[in-house]
Amino acid sequence: MISKTYVLSFIFCVWATNAVAVEVLFFGATRNTGLEAVKLLAEQGHAVTAFVRASSDVAALTELDVRLVTGDALDFPSVASAFEGTPYDVVISTLSGGIRNTSVDGQGNINVFEAAEGAGVERVILVTTIGAGGTESVLPESAQRFLKPVIDAKTIAENDLRTRELTWTILRPGQLPEGAATGNGLLTEDQSTMGIITMGELAALIVQCVSDDATYNKIFHTVDSDMTGSVPSFE
Repeated sequence: MISKTYVLSFIFCVWATNAVAVEVLFFGATRNTGLEAVKLLAEQGHAVTAFVRASSDVAALTELDVRLVTGDALDFPSVASAFEGTPYDVVISTLSGGIRNTSVDGQGNINVFEAAEGAGVERVILVTTIGAGGTESVLPESAQRFLKPVIDAKTIAENDLRTRELTWTILRPGQLPEGAATGNGLLTEDQSTMGIITMGELAALIVQCVSDDATYNKIFHTVDSDMTGSVPSFE
């Protein structure tokens, strides 16, 4: 049974329509879930600044009303400089380097937290993965083996964030295929929960959390209510 669950619903749609615009600094905005979340934020009238690498494909972002700042998440001075000149209300990170570059998941995110704290930005939303923070047992053994470097790096980032004087929310998605929002997204504090959630639906949940004080200083597993219990295959 899923406990303490928040369902993306008509109530959220009303909230989003009437939400106060906020200044957002977004890390991981050029593709996948990050890009989908930026699109939603821009559509709702929020002021979004996307932190991008010089080599990133920013074509999709240039079509939006989004400001771009260039840097490298692993270079702390460039991360810190992204905070200069704008009083951001919230920082969102969907940073992920994958199996080949887990330093982005770990140290890259830590650089973001440190810079946010130094700039006086209190609100941070971090996207990691189910399996982080000691929840590996909900994954099949094949997934545990394959994702171990990523899980370890994301756990380091989660642990660092939780020690800081920040108002944080950690979202752990399950299997994450491409796809539009379904309206069936769940935020559950039940850390035994596993399932599937589309990138579009996860993006909607990220945006929901921006100003929802019920999500402050909490960790949620994020899945689609129609796909709870589904697990990825890595064989």
